[in-house]
Amino acid sequence: METTDYELILNDITFGESSKPFLKDFEEYQRTAYLFLNHQGKHLFESDILERYSDGMTLERLFEINKGRYIQAANHTKDGVSEKTWYDIWGMYKIERKDNFFDFFFTCKLRQLSLLDIEGYLDFHLLDSFDDDKKSFFQFLNLTIKKFQNTLLNNDIIETTNEWIKSHAEIKSSLDKNQADEIIKGRKQREPGDKLTSLSQNQTVLLIEFMQKVGMILGEDHLNYTQAGKALNILTGYSSHTIRQQLGSKGYIEGVKHEDFKELYDAIQNLLKLIEPHVRKK
Repeated sequence: METTDYELILNDITFGESSKPFLKDFEEYQRTAYLFLNHQGKHLFESDILERYSDGMTLERLFEINKGRYIQAANHTKDGVSEKTWYDIWGMYKIERKDNFFDFFFTCKLRQLSLLDIEGYLDFHLLDSFDDDKKSFFQFLNLTIKKFQNTLLNNDIIETTNEWIKSHAEIKSSLDKNQADEIIKGRKQREPGDKLTSLSQNQTVLLIEFMQKVGMILGEDHLNYTQAGKALNILTGYSSHTIRQQLGSKGYIEGVKHEDFKELYDAIQNLLKLIEPHVRKK
């Protein structure tokens, strides 16, 4: 199974929940999907729905063909007129950790997988949804199991998930010990303003993001945030944990101060001055 199949897409989850094994719970699923779309403000006007189909399609005919797909929502104003709206529970909407009902949809997707795919699914969301923060992910999984163990989850899924948590907790414990040994044997930790490198930690993260965009180093598909954090820790002495978090923050570049861009620009200009004479040589 491709890792993209592990993403939480409403359309995919609705398809799974409408299949025979889970059909008895589908009404509850529809209610939660309705609430999710309501929180997201994903209401559709009649024109929004019909523009997806060929001319001549009507709502009455469409609702007859796609029973249960569109759920009526509250009226909303369009061009100054109050009109009926609907939610599309088969819509191609991605559900992320920050969204309401993330735990519900995460669990629905989990129970739709074969036992052989659960490990890959959990590995994917540890990085994609929790930025490799094992402590937060373990806590989320434990609470989610407690919440849904008597409704959505069976014993095989719970046991497989708990085995994954146990194995990764043991790995983390081993890594923490190695990291502690590394700190004891390693160099002195960086301090603010120590000028050991010309770029601050924020500016260093900016540099990495831009280098990935132009292909100077491996992109996100081949270099995860943890690996990048460790590499930058070795090269600059900055905290690998903090760098990992900054690289994993969606839209991080937009939040950086103008001064950071200016300092990075000046540093690159100095680098170009060193390279330029070699380019001009015959």
